[in-house]
Amino acid sequence: MIFSNHVLLRESLHAVLSTELEVTSVGGDDAEVLTAAHKIRPDVIVVDLDGPGRHGLRTVRRLVAELPECAVVALTGRHTPHALRAALAAGARGFASRQQPPAELVDLIRRVGRGERMIHPGTALATLAAMHNPLSARERDVLRLAARGMPSAAIASELFLSEGTIRNYLSSAVRKLSCRNRLEAARLAEEAGWI
Repeated sequence: MIFSNHVLLRESLHAVLSTELEVTSVGGDDAEVLTAAHKIRPDVIVVDLDGPGRHGLRTVRRLVAELPECAVVALTGRHTPHALRAALAAGARGFASRQQPPAELVDLIRRVGRGERMIHPGTALATLAAMHNPLSARERDVLRLAARGMPSAAIASELFLSEGTIRNYLSSAVRKLSCRNRLEAARLAEEAGWI
């Protein structure tokens, strides 16, 4: 079964996967997918995490709680350690990419259906590469607060440091992460799971 509120993606996946697998596709909200899943009792449900509203992780959690015998594959275009950890924490047994070739996606779904845990290889490699965190503990603290939209003065007050010191930490983090500004650096560090 495929769950996505992105109609083009859902219909494309249905067309591609139905040549190899028995497929039902569904859109809507959590209640609609859960009703369909209880009725159909699929072996595997592919849940689009990137659809409109981005409620995919909530849907994964509810499916895992209500239908533990059904394996869930999280499908996303975000190949980040944060996205992978979030999907696995929600209970997904598979993590697939929107960019995966159809044959690889079919193989991943089949293997998850047989009880294996499967992760898109590119995402697994990105996660391993992200394990090296170039940021110091204080740079992580400063970026974490910057990610909340706090100005330098508020960060300085929160961490009991001077504004100049905060600007130095932010500049250092931006340089280490090869970003253009502090918001981009905070987003990158968040996606990498460093803050």
